[in-house]
Amino acid sequence: MLALAVVVISGVFVLAAMAGLADAIVCFACGGVSRLMSESKRQKPEQTPA
Repeated sequence: MLALAVVVISGVFVLAAMAGLADAIVCFACGGVSRLMSESKRQKPEQTPA
């Protein structure tokens, strides 16, 4: 019974670690996309009214 409890608790920690890793990957991906979008907007020359 103790071995089953250890396996279940370890499984919960593994799932939490995988969820945290997936969250970090999504966070970095969204941050990179937003950085690229802001750089592309910044590179366009602004038109001043004449």
